Amino acid sequence: MDQVHTRAMEALQPFIHLTKSSSATSPRFVANIITNATTSPHTYVFAELLEQPAVQALQSPDTPAELRGYLTLLKIFAWGTWQDYQQTPDLPSLNEEQARKLRLLSLLSLAATIKPITYEILIKLLSLSAPSDLETLVTAAIYASLITARLSPATTPPTVNVTSVAPLRDVEPTSLPTMISTLTAWESRCGSVINDIEAEIAKIRADSAQRRTKEHARVVVIEKILAGWNPETAEASLLPEPIARGGSRKLGWKPRDIGAAFKNRDFFGGSNKREFDDDGYFDEHADEFEPIESGMDIDEAPGSRVGGLSSQGARHAKRFLGKKL
Repeated sequence: MDQVHTRAMEALQPFIHLTKSSSATSPRFVANIITNATTSPHTYVFAELLEQPAVQALQSPDTPAELRGYLTLLKIFAWGTWQDYQQTPDLPSLNEEQARKLRLLSLLSLAATIKPITYEILIKLLSLSAPSDLETLVTAAIYASLITARLSPATTPPTVNVTSVAPLRDVEPTSLPTMISTLTAWESRCGSVINDIEAEIAKIRADSAQRRTKEHARVVVIEKILAGWNPETAEASLLPEPIARGGSRKLGWKPRDIGAAFKNRDFFGGSNKREFDDDGYFDEHADEFEPIESGMDIDEAPGSRVGGLSSQGARHAKRFLGKKL
């Protein structure tokens, strides 16, 4: 679509150069330039031609009345429609090419403002006599890259589905204040949205910083706990209280015996369901077990003491430890 606008601007340049020639002082010569520019098949923008002093001079009181209408005609080709031409009096008549050009330009404006655009509306606004004339005009606009559209004559009602319009219509100067007001309101809404987004970003960053602070404090606490942890003290806390207070030495236990006790979780009421049997484990259904021959030499005579234990204490230790110890 941008290439179409570029070609249209290039097609207008020869007519602009003519308005700067010495002959442009003649109102009729300028009127002929306007007629040729609006008839040319590749010219669709006319604002630059309108700005030329020779063209603006047509509104002078010295200009013949029959030639003043050419300036108004050029304005209609720049930003007007076919209806504007029909409703404006004292305008020059159009040749066939000019009429086709103005209908094409009007189609661009209507396609950008009316949704959906039906056959009935276009036939009425463009003063066409039959649907076939409309289809011919729309097809010409499509092949000229003025619009991207699809004809749907079988729908109810028949429609012209326009998806894009080339930027070939000029802007009327009197519409600029309205456009500026609309753009200002849009800018204000955009600014409000940006402020909301920035506030949300700030909140997310604050929450993230707070989470990092809590995580850092947790890590510091864990590091302090690990720094004061003593493996030997922690292991003693897992032993039965008599053993933790040195009872293992009183019972004649050696370090390897304590290690074996740690390996058997049933010793501490763990989840291991195995009991010593004849090989040194409990019988599963036995409430009490008989002493099993131990490698320890203990005198069981009444009142005798072995290793600082009475015979009763020795029997208890023998029963408790079993052959596996």
